[in-house]
Amino acid sequence: KPRFWTEPGDEGARMQSGTEPVIATEVSNLMDLARNRTPEGRSALVTAIGDLIDETNRQFSVQELALMNDILKKLINDVAKPIRRSLANKLAHTRSAPTEVIEILANDEIEIAASILQHSELLSDRALIDIVRKRTRSHRLAIAMRKHLSSGVCDALVQPKELDVIKRLLENHGADISQATLAYLVEQSASVDEFQEPLLRRNDLNPDLAKRMYVHVSAALREFI
Repeated sequence: KPRFWTEPGDEGARMQSGTEPVIATEVSNLMDLARNRTPEGRSALVTAIGDLIDETNRQFSVQELALMNDILKKLINDVAKPIRRSLANKLAHTRSAPTEVIEILANDEIEIAASILQHSELLSDRALIDIVRKRTRSHRLAIAMRKHLSSGVCDALVQPKELDVIKRLLENHGADISQATLAYLVEQSASVDEFQEPLLRRNDLNPDLAKRMYVHVSAALREFI
């Protein structure tokens, strides 16, 4: 049982746990689902909690988040891929989800992790950099599409030297790429044509760096410079 779980009728314990404000009307259904140890029951419980988080337009208390976090952490790896993918899609755009669960989903297979990696505001720079270093190129491509990226995450994305990841990062104008990293990519653009136009179209490219590119780009890009 999750550490904040209470049995039916144990109203005092439930009040002390702080879970009643949101979950009181749902708790009987959730506990019935929790008693069903079949794969179908596990999937139904994960889906029910995902729906509760997704449909409740409010901030959860610390205890409420802990309760849902405990349940989801214990069950998430036991449910089928379509259930995990559905949960990830529900939680990708909410700030009410438990952070630990978001990180578990972000480290899952890319078809499950993609929406979380691209959209979730609950992923810290630490978590993103860890995923960049430990997961797949597909995970890095998804991160490179995030609406906002810090310079630290950008540096981590550049380090593996994957051309498609770097090109996608350069095309992302919400990415805060440091001038040092831009200078490195300007040097690389002498031999990697795919970097040239995305670099020159960035508003944060220093004019001096653009001038360095003049000698090795096409006539059209020289005119653009």
